[in-house]
Amino acid sequence: METTAPRASRTFRNAVATSRLTLPLICLAQLMATLDVTIVNLALPAIQHDLAMSNAGLAWVVDAYTLGYAGLLLLGGRAGDLLGHRRTLMIGIAAFTIASIVAGLAEGAGVLLGARAVQGLGAALATPTTLSLITILTSTGPRRTRAMVAYGSMAGIGITLGLVLGGVLTEHASWRWVFWVNVPLGVVVLIGAARLLPDTRGRRRRLDPAGAALSTAALVALVYGIVRAGTHEWGETWSTAGLATGVLGLAAFVVVESRVAEPTLPLALLRHRVRLGAYLVAGLLFAALYPAFFLLSRSLQDVAGLDPLDAGLRFLPIGAGVLVFAVAARRLLPRVGTTALVVGGTAAATLGSLALVGLDPHSGYALLLLPSLVGLGAGVGTTFVATSAMAMTDVEESDMGIASGLVSTFQAVGGTLGVAVVAALAAARTERSLDGLVPTPEVVRAALLHGFDLGFAVAAALAALATLVAALTPQLRR
Repeated sequence: METTAPRASRTFRNAVATSRLTLPLICLAQLMATLDVTIVNLALPAIQHDLAMSNAGLAWVVDAYTLGYAGLLLLGGRAGDLLGHRRTLMIGIAAFTIASIVAGLAEGAGVLLGARAVQGLGAALATPTTLSLITILTSTGPRRTRAMVAYGSMAGIGITLGLVLGGVLTEHASWRWVFWVNVPLGVVVLIGAARLLPDTRGRRRRLDPAGAALSTAALVALVYGIVRAGTHEWGETWSTAGLATGVLGLAAFVVVESRVAEPTLPLALLRHRVRLGAYLVAGLLFAALYPAFFLLSRSLQDVAGLDPLDAGLRFLPIGAGVLVFAVAARRLLPRVGTTALVVGGTAAATLGSLALVGLDPHSGYALLLLPSLVGLGAGVGTTFVATSAMAMTDVEESDMGIASGLVSTFQAVGGTLGVAVVAALAAARTERSLDGLVPTPEVVRAALLHGFDLGFAVAAALAALATLVAALTPQLRR
């Protein structure tokens, strides 16, 4: 069947030739999606106080967003092919913006978590669309590599800017502004998309609502089971039911995807060892990074006693590490290959996470925290460039958007499950440390730190597992 991709590609490049704002607009849309993963972290203590949320329940403020994002990300890519990239991007950004307004107005945990889930849905529509537009915008070669590095840098900038901006807004305005800050950004993207982007389409594909519904339901059940186990027991009825439902849902998802004509997750993409290695490394690395940021933001405020602004500024080295090492990785990739870059990046993230174990309020920032954060930033910047190249190995032109979207999907799924597991383990250890003790401020801080140490150790173990997978993945030929 004839596709419309070549015609759309020419139309898009002609439009871009008259405007230098198109790529920055695409990057801004991606920045919004990544910004919202971390911007709430520095606001979590304030949200917990105002909405009376438990320690384990607080993880849902992060996970509600990433669940909607991860579960519907690939379906969003299909929607772009069916409805048009510009229209899908605008629908996603509009939903994201409206949900941000509702989240900022929330007076209860239920409304906030529901709005966060809709934010994730909006991001799931927007992100694969921006990836598809970059593929159409640039031809294979140095130009596309530069565009992908700029696009990928949005992940590091969004993570760091979210942490810093979250601290600034929480300290000088209110935690509600960490959501309302998305509104002007959303308006700019909507206006820019209407004026700058052509209505391109990829190859016509049918949607797979059953696959998207099964994957999202399975993830929700898994995360619920993990969070419930963290506040009760791993053998408790509801936690066991959640975990069992999640596993069965994932099994059903695999069966459905193997039989439908246009699956949400084409299983054939996972049979290539280089691509599979890239996806697994991406998932494991973000399973370590997201909980590390989640716990460190709480440690700096709830244990060290820093205000949100001071705590947010402590995260600046992550962004610097991402930018510097992403540029360096692009230059080194042709010389040293993907294996060396991914192993080096994941090893740096492992050491960075491990250095956070034993962190206490009296630890010297320059001595311990600064190298740790630079290591985490180096891990993100280095591995993103290499895994992006690995993920596109031997991919047909018609599947480029899906293959690219899978990297983001594994990152989001890894981050979601990572936060759920690590936060549950840390909360359970904190509760055990408080058993039989009078909960004075000093005792509570010591118990929190005890739980955080376990969480950082688990994050380091996940990053080390990513290093092992990277070492076992075949080298990508130039």
